[in-house]
Parts: sequence; C-alpha cells; structure tokens
Amino acid sequence: MQILIYLLTLVGSGAGFMTQMLVSGYWTSAFSEDVFYYSVNLATYLLFLGVGSYLSKKVTQPSLAFLAGIVLVLASLSGSAIPILRFGIKGYGNLIIVPLALMALSGLLCGMIIPLALRIANDEKKVSLGLLFFIDYLAAILFTLIFTYVCLVPLGYSKTGLVLGIGSSLVVVMALLFNREYQKKLFGLAAISMILPLAAFYFAQVHIAPRMDRTGVAELILNEQSHYQKILMTEENKVSENGTPIKERLLFLDGFIQFSSETEENYHLCIADIPLLAASVEKIPVKTALVLGGGDGLAVRNLLKSQQIEKITLVELDPVMIRLSRENPILRGYNKDSLSHPKVEVIVADAFRWVMEQYRKPRNKYDLIVIDFPWPKNLTLARLFSAEFYRATFQLLSEKGFVTIQAGPSYLREDPSRTTLSKISASILNTVRSVGLKAFPYVSPEEREAFVMGTKNSSFDMEKFSQKVSIFGNGVLSVLCRYDSGWQMPEVKINTLNTLPVSRYMYDWNRANRDRLYFYRGNHLIFLPD
Repeated sequence: MQILIYLLTLVGSGAGFMTQMLVSGYWTSAFSEDVFYYSVNLATYLLFLGVGSYLSKKVTQPSLAFLAGIVLVLASLSGSAIPILRFGIKGYGNLIIVPLALMALSGLLCGMIIPLALRIANDEKKVSLGLLFFIDYLAAILFTLIFTYVCLVPLGYSKTGLVLGIGSSLVVVMALLFNREYQKKLFGLAAISMILPLAAFYFAQVHIAPRMDRTGVAELILNEQSHYQKILMTEENKVSENGTPIKERLLFLDGFIQFSSETEENYHLCIADIPLLAASVEKIPVKTALVLGGGDGLAVRNLLKSQQIEKITLVELDPVMIRLSRENPILRGYNKDSLSHPKVEVIVADAFRWVMEQYRKPRNKYDLIVIDFPWPKNLTLARLFSAEFYRATFQLLSEKGFVTIQAGPSYLREDPSRTTLSKISASILNTVRSVGLKAFPYVSPEEREAFVMGTKNSSFDMEKFSQKVSIFGNGVLSVLCRYDSGWQMPEVKINTLNTLPVSRYMYDWNRANRDRLYFYRGNHLIFLPD
C-alpha cells in the first residue's frame, strides 16, 4: 500500500505543478505580460496549496480510492487546462480570473494530497513524512524536465498538456489494476479523466483566420509552432486602387504582424536601404553587414542589391523561421532566396548571447548593422533594446559605419497630430544616444513603424542627408520614409537591463491597442500559441 501512496503523491503533485506551468506559460505567450502573470499565477497556486492542506481535515474518512480520485481529477485538469483557457479567451478575452481559477483549483486539490496520504497510511509505519515531501518536490523537477526538454518543443502547449494529463491518468489506472478493491470505484472517473481532455482538445482547435478588416475569413496558408513563437501566414483577396484583383499575404509571429506583402517593401527600404544611402552619401563603402533578427530574409534581400557588399552575417534565434525562409515557396518568392545566397552566412543563435561573445573576443567589424527584432512586448525581447546590448553591438561597428534599429510604433497614440514619437521609439532613441552614437529617428508612414539610425561618424548631418535623398517632411520619398527634426519627444527613461522601462511602455501601448493587436476572440483564436 505504501508504494501506491508514494506513486499517487508523485503523479498528483506532478500533475498539479504541470497545470501551473502550462497555464502560466500559455497566458504569458498569449498576452506578453510575463512577470505579472507568472508571479500572480504562482502566488495563487501556492496560496491554494495551503488552503487545500487546511481543508483536507474536512475529509472525515479518507481512503486510497479518494486519494486516487483526486489525482485523476488533477490529471484531467492538467490535460484540459489549455482548452479551458482557449474557451475563456474566446468568450472573455484577457480576463485573468480564468487562469487564476485554474490555479486555485489545481492548488486546492494538490494541497490535499500529502495530508490525506499521511492519514490513509496512519497504520503503515513505513510511510515517511520526509519521504512524502521529497517525492512532492521530486515530482516538480521531474515534470518540469519532461515538460521543458521532452514535450514542449515538438508538441506545443496544447498537446503537451494532453499527453501528460492522459499519461498521468494511465499511470494511476495501471497502479490500481493491482488492487481490485478500487477498480470498480474508479473505473468511471478514470475514463472521464482521459476522455474529457481529448474532447476539450478537439473542440478548442480553431483554424479559421480573420481578414485584417474583420469583414470575413482569410485563407490560412502557413501554420507552425516553433519553440519560440507561433508562425502564421494568411492570404486575403483584395482589389487594388486601380481595380486589379490582388492577394495580400500577412505573416504573423505570436499574433503580431511581421510583414504584409503589400507594404513590406516599404518597411525594408527604411531599415536596409536608408542606411546604405547614408553610407553612400558619406562615401563610406559598405563591404560587410550584420543583420540581427530578420529571419524572413527580407532585409538581407535588400542588402544584396548593393554590389559593394561582400558578406552578410545573419543571426536569427528561431531555426524554424530559417527553414521556412529557405524552403517555403511563398517566403522564397519574397526574399528571393536571399538566405541561400553565397554571400550570406546564417548563424542560428540568441543574438544577445552571440553579440556578447563577439564583444568579449572581437573577431569582425561590420560597416552596416541592421537590428530587426520584434517589438519589445516582453522582458526577453526588451533586453535586446537595452543600453548594454547596444554598447556591445556597436563595438562591432566599423569606425564610420551605420546601424539601423526597428524601434516599435512610430507615434504617441494620444497625439493625433503625429508630431510626438511614441514612448517606445523615444526610449530606444535615447538609449542609443546614451552609449555614444549620433542617432536620429525616422518613420515609415505606411507601416507606422519607427526606426533609429545611428553612426560613430561625428560629421554625419541627418538634416542635410534627409534633404539630399528627399525623406524630409514634404520630400518626394517622405511617403516611404520620413524624417522630421521637429518631432516632439515624450519624457522617457533609458532602457537598461536593470530596469527595462521599454517593456512597460510597450505594455501600456499594447493595452491601449488591445482590440487591434490581439485577434483572439471568436475565430481569432487561431493566433493563440499551440
């Protein structure tokens, strides 16, 4: 009997802890508020562990069947947690009561396990309180390792919860097969604990993508979940201004638009061609270029147009994005097979770590650096916009080289006149200046994206450059990229690793634009992580 008690403790504690990891990770991935959700969810789970332990005394006649029933309910909850979250988001959006309710129920049930196990095993001298607690902690590390290194990467959140939930139920059932006294009592509950997650998983899958204007349904032509992000591409039928039917394709990363086939050329002209023009005007040859991020290959495509460039190094975190950019016929059509070009070296690595390694042991200098990361919507991304990262990156820049940075949304939402930069772009601009570079903002009016261009060249005059290439206020090219020395700057802080205020600015901007950015309600659930 003591072996069965230890086994139920292991599985039950593991299933409860698994629910906490699934819910916290999934909600964070969906809404990009990592510290807040992890902290609140974990605190709720720990609180209700105590509540469950206290309430266990209300069970007057605990039995092994009762304990096994609790473990089966926990296993079922673990397997159904992600579908429950998806249904909750579909009906109520970002309502935190949904994940907190799951945390409370999971913690409540899990907290009852050890007190009940001790009371059930009261006559078993070999059942040790110390060993029970050790098994409880062992379950946490064991399920964490399985979750992180075995299941999450190939399966994603939904399938990981399903596999581990049903697997936990099967372990309990197999253990009870050796004890006929409990087979009949728990047969129905065991069946429900496996059928319920399967049914919830099936009904929670949504594969219908909305059009950008939400007037209908777009065709989903790419749907992959990598370890780092959900990668989607949709296709919409539209009519151009001259009445010609066109197909607009949109690539989404974790629910945010990475590019639109109708406007991406504008964006990549700003981030890649403008610094090339600046170098050309200053008569500085660009022979080597470094691209950080930009795994779609579109920035590299533009850089390859320059006959001067001899080598381009691309550092991208997500190998799935690299594979798609090299193999997917649609993406290859846009990037012109840039990532397979002989001048291009692709390095699959965390850009933060890679840059820091290069900084400690400098090997190469680059005439142009393009930093093309997603918006700093969480703390992990915000560190890629920090002063420390920029300082290390700019050490790799040649003496008179140029750097461009994708700097988030262009204008302050509260200023309809569009004369004030957003707090995100203003913070990034000030952060670049804080580490010693001359830096200037400019925007893509079509994409409403801001960019920061910096250089070590003290003689570079952005005002003269913008006039020469016609990107000043009313210049010919200002509809594509626009610079205005008269933009207002909101009061912001420099983004450092100690504080990362840009993540707070991005968080506030996201909240103000929630309905436009997070297409989760109803069929928009397609944008949720898998």
